[in-house]
Amino acid sequence: MKKLLLLLTVLFTINSFCQVTNEGKPKSWKQLSNSKNIQANLLPSFDLKAIQDEDKTNDGLFDRPWRFGFMHSVDYGFEQGQWDVLDNGDRIWRILITSPGALSLNVIFDDFFLPEGGTVYLYNNEKTDLLGAYTSIQNPESGILGTWLVQGDSLWIEYYEPANVSGQGRLHIAKATHGYRNAETFNLAKGLNDSGDCNLDVDCPIGSDWTTLKDLNKKSAGILLSGGSGFCSGALVNNTTNDGKPYFLTANHCYSDPSAWAFRFGWISPDPVCATTTNSTDGPTNLTISGATLRAKSANSDFCLVEINSSIPGAWDRVWAGWDKTDNFPTFQVGIHHPSGDIMKVCRDDDPATKEVNAGAQTWEIVGGASGGWELGVTEPGSSGSPLFDQNGRIIGQLCGGAAACSGTNDNGALDYYGRFGVSWDTGATPETRLKEWLDPSGLNPGFIDSYPPLITYALDGAVGVSIPTVNCGDTEVNPTITLTNFGTGAITSAAIDWNIDGGTNTTINFNGNLAQNESEVFNIGSIAISAGTLEINASLTAVNGVTDENTGNDNASNTVNIDEYFGTTQVHLELTTDTYAEETSWEFRDSNGTVLYNFGPYEAGTDDETTFNYSFDVTENECYTFEIFDEFGDGICCGFGNGSYLLTTDNSTIIFSGGEFSGDGEITEIGIDGNLSISDNLAQNIIMYPNPANDLLNIDITNNDEVYTYSIFNILGQIIRKGLIYNGANSISLNNIVTGIYFVKIEDNTTNNSIVNKLIIK
Repeated sequence: MKKLLLLLTVLFTINSFCQVTNEGKPKSWKQLSNSKNIQANLLPSFDLKAIQDEDKTNDGLFDRPWRFGFMHSVDYGFEQGQWDVLDNGDRIWRILITSPGALSLNVIFDDFFLPEGGTVYLYNNEKTDLLGAYTSIQNPESGILGTWLVQGDSLWIEYYEPANVSGQGRLHIAKATHGYRNAETFNLAKGLNDSGDCNLDVDCPIGSDWTTLKDLNKKSAGILLSGGSGFCSGALVNNTTNDGKPYFLTANHCYSDPSAWAFRFGWISPDPVCATTTNSTDGPTNLTISGATLRAKSANSDFCLVEINSSIPGAWDRVWAGWDKTDNFPTFQVGIHHPSGDIMKVCRDDDPATKEVNAGAQTWEIVGGASGGWELGVTEPGSSGSPLFDQNGRIIGQLCGGAAACSGTNDNGALDYYGRFGVSWDTGATPETRLKEWLDPSGLNPGFIDSYPPLITYALDGAVGVSIPTVNCGDTEVNPTITLTNFGTGAITSAAIDWNIDGGTNTTINFNGNLAQNESEVFNIGSIAISAGTLEINASLTAVNGVTDENTGNDNASNTVNIDEYFGTTQVHLELTTDTYAEETSWEFRDSNGTVLYNFGPYEAGTDDETTFNYSFDVTENECYTFEIFDEFGDGICCGFGNGSYLLTTDNSTIIFSGGEFSGDGEITEIGIDGNLSISDNLAQNIIMYPNPANDLLNIDITNNDEVYTYSIFNILGQIIRKGLIYNGANSISLNNIVTGIYFVKIEDNTTNNSIVNKLIIK
């Protein structure tokens, strides 16, 4: 069994002058001198020893942010501080929060609104650590705003309000965190030769083939404060419009309410230390920003995408990293991260990552073993959510966990694993569980994109993209489009684009006009009739301004849509097995008008836990239905708290959909009903599978057909555990070494590619 350690980013060391606008200082520093008269608000004491004992266990887990502080619930508003009125009628409000022994303090506002001209600063007693100014630009729609950390055991919060907006500001503090450990105290508590000395500061050399890409991508990496008392990391990520929209990619297990998140960028040592026992020198940075909105997340590849609520200032010189969704194996890979909350580090593995399932997630694995692991550098507890780049400098995943660590100035050779970007792209059932709608808003569907701003610009750089609108249940045709975009510095006045359907005969689009840099032209290629199966549109840019494009890397594009078949049945049957929290589960079955025809839930706690329920829904021909399952907690019904699942089938047991592992509010399945017997139904008539439940042997009899078939047995997570060929007549398949549980058997006709899937219970 692999021993897996949580790799979560934590900021242990706080440096001076972390600001939001990088402008000004609190007005009280010059205009008021009565701070000694302000009564301190003392945070309650807590059992530090008990918290530290919890940390000894929690630091090795992979399902939560790494905790650096103890968060108190407080009730601090204007009544708890002191107002001072200046001669011109302006006002200053100050509150002092203290917690003896704290290494740092930070807060979460649950009501934050500043009028135009108002400012908020946070600072310590010594005035050596300053955060601010927050202005009306930072006003969150939710009113919730989290701050970065201020060093020391005393925290001042100061609000300046101009006379012309008197009484318009609102501030209320709901949480205050006592930081009880940082990099120094954490490392002192670690064992000998386990202090992270094998790490490489990000500016250490890792190969001339990646120096330029590293200098670019280190500008995308950042740290986020999650939940007010824990940290993860991640990176700014580009989208196909190349517009600098502040998307930030991290790990799903880092998730908490992102409206209270705070971010920090550019923390880099000016004197890099490269795998020695010497301590890195601090690199002051004031690039902090607060508040974000969740866009998508999923446990299937452990990703979380948020949009930071404020634009990233141009003066910060940040980069939005490119990405590759092809899921092709990299030649080598590089990680940029903040291990154990330390200053920015880098690591490199020259052995191509493998595709493995780790902790229930689809991942890239940095293979461990006698000569495995990282060749240069390492990751440690404190690095989760950090980006994994391929040899081209594009993100292919984000860190989930692993067992890699330092052993003196060498790493221990153990594995790490990263959620795969290609899985995160479109595996989810809704935009809230996948990346493609957010990072490809125009539906261009490129295999990869580069960073923004780009590392290299060309005078002549055309790019094509293919967009296929969402195919809804009941649609009989679709209207794809092809887009030509100019990413070059010079104008595009002519272009030729070849396109085809499913690799068939090419049709040519000839463009004549004038496209300036970053402008696009969209071509509607007409209505295409659709039927069940896969539709693929391919496009290729063959000439720009009468010559070959200078950058051919974005001259080809394709987009594929899977079109669900209609099912011939009089009823849809639901088999639902609850997890250990049945009270979180409910469901609805709706018609095409949105009318709820059947529904149930929430189920009863305790009584209905880990219980199987069966239902049947009457359906009519040529109609579309929607089944939606809900989970109140947002973690699905499998697999963290029991192996819950659900199965939708037709009258003859053809599987419409099976699942159970989802994130967010729920999961939706659209079901089209046809009056005619489907191809899969005809295939099912010629195949008999028995016994079911089965034990050591499964029999599959095929009649009236001479074709060769492929069978696949897969579990409820979709992982194939056995596969082979079967033929006309009687076939027997061994089930040895397959554990008891619910499985599915897919039988595919290798001549027609038609297939059926049936449920199998192994006892």
